[in-house]
Amino acid sequence: MEYQTIFEKSPVGILYFDEKGLITHCNEICSNILGSPTKKIVGFNIQSSFISKKLKETIKNVFLGESDTFEGECLSTITGKTLTIKVNFTPILDQDGSLLNGICIFEDATQRKQVQKTIRMKELRLTTLLELYKMHTAPIHDIAEFIIKAAVELTNSKIGYLEFLNEDDNVLEMYYWPKDTFNLSHPEDEPFVHPIRSTGLWGEAIKAQNPVIVNRQYTPDENDEISSIYNETLTRHVMVPILENKQTVAIACIGNKDSDYDESDVHQLTLLIEDVWKVLQYMQKNYIQKKSLKVNKVLDSIMSASPATVFLWKPEKDWPVEYVSENISQFGYSVDDFISGKMIYGDIIHPSDLERVRTEMKRASDEGFSDFSQEYRIITKTGEIRWVDERTLIHTDENGIMDYLQGIIVDVTERKQANNFVRMEYDLDNKLNMQDIFENILDSALETKTIDSAILYLVDEDSGDFNLVAHQGVSERFVESVAHFSQNSIIANFFMTGYPVYKYFSDISFIIPGNDLSFEGLQAMAFLPVHVDDKLIAAVALGSHEYLEIPANSRNLIENIANLIGVILSRMDNDSCIRKNTNNMRSLLDALDEMVFIIDIEGKILHTNAALHEHLNYSNKDIFMKDYLTLYPQGQEEFVLPKLDEIINKKSSSCDIPLVSKDGTYTPVKTKFTRNDWGGKDVIIATASIEKYPEHD
Repeated sequence: MEYQTIFEKSPVGILYFDEKGLITHCNEICSNILGSPTKKIVGFNIQSSFISKKLKETIKNVFLGESDTFEGECLSTITGKTLTIKVNFTPILDQDGSLLNGICIFEDATQRKQVQKTIRMKELRLTTLLELYKMHTAPIHDIAEFIIKAAVELTNSKIGYLEFLNEDDNVLEMYYWPKDTFNLSHPEDEPFVHPIRSTGLWGEAIKAQNPVIVNRQYTPDENDEISSIYNETLTRHVMVPILENKQTVAIACIGNKDSDYDESDVHQLTLLIEDVWKVLQYMQKNYIQKKSLKVNKVLDSIMSASPATVFLWKPEKDWPVEYVSENISQFGYSVDDFISGKMIYGDIIHPSDLERVRTEMKRASDEGFSDFSQEYRIITKTGEIRWVDERTLIHTDENGIMDYLQGIIVDVTERKQANNFVRMEYDLDNKLNMQDIFENILDSALETKTIDSAILYLVDEDSGDFNLVAHQGVSERFVESVAHFSQNSIIANFFMTGYPVYKYFSDISFIIPGNDLSFEGLQAMAFLPVHVDDKLIAAVALGSHEYLEIPANSRNLIENIANLIGVILSRMDNDSCIRKNTNNMRSLLDALDEMVFIIDIEGKILHTNAALHEHLNYSNKDIFMKDYLTLYPQGQEEFVLPKLDEIINKKSSSCDIPLVSKDGTYTPVKTKFTRNDWGGKDVIIATASIEKYPEHD
């Protein structure tokens, strides 16, 4: 099978099916995800292997020639098991657009879903604690009702109550939610008080001093007079005691969940109530100023173990910070950086995202949202760019005016990086410039936290030598020394071992021909071979200027990157004929004296020749994929745009509007536009001849 090594060693599940939908190949990872041996999966029809309306619609799109993605639960007809998966579908089409076969990239989303659920639960608990902190001056019955409601919502229950032990009177003081849970007549702002009993519903948790789960309809005994005051039947319930000095001081109970309670419900309720109890203790024992200070410390100790960082923001421009949890340190900042007023939150949002974040906040406020979420980039104190997922709650006063914002941010950079590599694999059809593909590969590799430099080599098919084709994060002086390695060199041997090699840079710098390379300041290096179909076709050298060695938790990620690079390069190799023709055309265009720029039907610049770079002083990066109007003076759009419409309607056209250089200088030209093919795509080729005016005596 073609590309067998990549197929079998891929870190994700891969499955192939033919034009009839019959599964033809399935790697081991995919077999593990689906829970069935490969030999039982091969031969099944992809269209009937899963029961899910959304998944069937996704598969249908593949047979229509479209890539699509499914994420969620589905029933496998192969094993009869329910799976939680993420699947990327890609059709492989013939020249006439008919389906040759299709590829599925499988990921087991079960663990990620569980992680997301855990993070969400932590966020809910933190949100409850933060809201409780803001209620330090509220009456006890309001505080108790808020806590009970949070416990009910956290566990998907319907009713709940909270009882505090009054040792002086040997009674329990009960608060409950909703208000109609019990058939009681007592003042709304007062608790229901009843004697402590060692039997019945309340006695269970007190006696055991451990959580109690009852997944059946509760039947009171003859001594349990309290349960008769329920307005509805207690079908299921969980009771959690709060202990202090080995004595029960309070009890929390939730009940009537639609499904059975389990240890997960006990765990969530216990964590919430224990943390709430700590906050309540501080609220009861200290003055308001001391209460606020100590509650902050309690919250910080809880939050420091969470990946979520919590903020309280003022509803002012770019969000001054009133509170931030201690784990802001994961981004290099201290609490004092914000609380002192030296910084506001907007200062760390990436400038390219700041306006979008402002707009989203304004929209949420204008439309009356109570909460919303968004993803954007922030800049750490060391200058590193990290992606975060922000969940924001908008708090308003009694008049409906926003008085503060509560934000929880979670670092999602690694997830973004994985998505970027997957997208790069599917976006190759839209990229015509090989150098840009190489550089995009290295850009994605550098998103790994511990890696700040990368070099990509291709293996010469004839000589077996390694030639540098792209680099990031190293100086040009260094590049000159490592641009080429012969097949017999020691560095080449690192790549040819067949597995990744990790070294201190000091151990290998002396074996690289040339001058002392210590000037580069590299500390750690990784040499990773890239194979396709058991053939070494490329290699990647990754380095760090900061870390003495690449840590183990980063090695799995960068080795997966090497595997994905192999997949991407193999995809590029499939298009080699198109690239060869395109490269020949580039050479021809570079030999012309006229300036040439090639644009797609949407007006984006795909290629420019050497003459244009020479006359207008643009580099390829300056204008690649920019709007072609960049090359024309401002204010000329109404004259230039109609030319594009003429070409799209299959007419040739020309214009005398000058081109503008990078420094703003106008160059008079006569430009002819024609429609043509470039690398298999429909494009417009513009040829601009410099106008020469007759000399005057």
